[in-house]
Parts: sequence; structure tokens; C-alpha cells
Amino acid sequence: MNSTPVPDDVTRVDTAFGTFDVAADQIITFPAGLPGFEECRRFVVLSSRELEPFKCLQSVEGPSASFLAVDPRRAFPDYRCVLSDVDRARLGDPDETSLVWLSVVTVLDDQTLVNLRAPVVVNPTRMLGYQLMPSNSLYPLRFELTQLF
Repeated sequence: MNSTPVPDDVTRVDTAFGTFDVAADQIITFPAGLPGFEECRRFVVLSSRELEPFKCLQSVEGPSASFLAVDPRRAFPDYRCVLSDVDRARLGDPDETSLVWLSVVTVLDDQTLVNLRAPVVVNPTRMLGYQLMPSNSLYPLRFELTQLF
């Protein structure tokens, strides 16, 4: 653990991938939390060269919740998800080209699986995020990643 003092507008986050100092304006609010982690409402997306192309979606409050994630277009280049009117409103009617899309990754023994059915979407202008659960998604819940490059 690093014992260097942290400024008031910075949160120190310890993860399995290292320790990161996060400025207040980098924190994403998830008003509904994430399924199974509803009490975790504030997250940050962490990245590093060692993790690329993956990101770490890490809670900064409440119980420790950390998810390995990847842009779904890295796993499935033609990936498209259409926001419902309700989802658009919850995200603050964003410019859809600016949205950040992430799919949660699960690593099991010899398999790396990505959830393409329920993506996490972030409006970076408002730093507001939700995990979408479209009922009519054609994408699989568990898509095996064979290569990302």
C-alpha cells in the first residue's frame, strides 16, 4: 500500500491490477448500481498498457466490486446496440456517438467469455452509466474470445 497522502479531490483505488489515483471528475455514477452490486453506485474505468485491450470497471465505494471489461466491438466488430427511449432518457439524451460501451469479461480456466447481451454504457458528458438488459438482444450472454488482435 502506498502511504503518500491523497489530495481531497482524489480517490486512491486498490485493484488486482495495481493502485490508481482517480480524480473526482473520472468517477461514473451508476444510479441503479450493477446487477448483483446495487449498493455500488460509483465506479471508475481504469486502463493500463498491461491490461489492453481490457479495462477494469472498479467500484470506488461500498463493497469491493471489480469487473474486467472490453469494448464489445473488439470481440464482435459489427456489434450494435440500440438504446430504447427509456435508456436514452436515463442516460440524459446523449449524443450516441460519444457513448462508451463495455462488455463484462469472465475468465474461466481455459476460456475467456464476454457478455455481449447486457452491455454497460456510459455517457461521458454526464459521467452517468447503466448496464442495459435489452429483452430483444440477438447477442449471446457468453461469447468466447479467441483473439482480440
